[in-house]
Amino acid sequence: MKKEIIVEIEPWGVNIPYIILALVYWAIGSASIILDLPYHPYFMMIGAYSLYFGMIQRLFFPAKKYISLHIISLILLAIPIYYSQILASITLISVEIWALRDMKTYGSKFPINALVLSSPFASLVAWVFYPNYWTLVIPLLLYIMGVNIGVFSATLRTKPVFGFYQIPLFIVILLLYFFPFVFSFIGIVYFLLIFRKTISIRNISAFTTLLSIIIVPLLSLYLGDYIHAFTLGVMSPLFFSCITYSTSRYNYDKVVILSVLSPLAYILRYVYFPISGLPWIISLIYFIYLIKDNFYIKSIKLGLSMRFIKAQMNSERKS
Repeated sequence: MKKEIIVEIEPWGVNIPYIILALVYWAIGSASIILDLPYHPYFMMIGAYSLYFGMIQRLFFPAKKYISLHIISLILLAIPIYYSQILASITLISVEIWALRDMKTYGSKFPINALVLSSPFASLVAWVFYPNYWTLVIPLLLYIMGVNIGVFSATLRTKPVFGFYQIPLFIVILLLYFFPFVFSFIGIVYFLLIFRKTISIRNISAFTTLLSIIIVPLLSLYLGDYIHAFTLGVMSPLFFSCITYSTSRYNYDKVVILSVLSPLAYILRYVYFPISGLPWIISLIYFIYLIKDNFYIKSIKLGLSMRFIKAQMNSERKS
């Protein structure tokens, strides 16, 4: 019988430098529109991938023992040459393999989130095919839909779907490459996959997030522009949801504002384009406010929100 080895993992706030990088590239990407430069989609995608790289490592491979690869992937991702994003993806894959081998060595058992774990490999393939921006959507979808299965399960009592049960959604996401119109139904497929009779709609933040990823893709059937339907109606709400829930859960009830503003930005593109970006910018600023307790040096060092650290310190003093 294999003996289980108990190992203490020392995490750090690996996601914070990546969030900062995302903000920098989103600012540059937004400025490129004003300056009439052709770099908007590329810079915005680097921003999205920065958020993705940071959070997958924060939630799945946060140990300080991997910090060298964390930093290497951060540096590579920050270089605005797509070959560098290919190398960053390879580095991310290396972190994942290293971490999974460690878990196997320790005898750890955990639900396999195939969508999340396949996303670094999909990232490598997608960046190889750059500048096909639609291809770059697929790894992000794999991650955000995979990671939010846990969030929705905890907040809405939806079905925690892992392993082989994720295959239908995995196939549908891959089909997007060949049939982009399938994106319009991705939210419905996702809902059907995680639905169960015990579902609760009491958590308004989670419920509005789920509504967003159903309604906005459906609207794209009529309005078009799948890329912005994805980034504003699916990616942003799901990122805001999982990041706030995992790092600053005490503010999760306020995510409802983000889940309304970001999709609104997509709709406004067809109503009055000049102001269409404002709701998303406001939602992004408010999102940073919700997770602000994670930006302290001590928070980054320990990988915990400052509020949690203070609560723990107060508890220790009382005891």
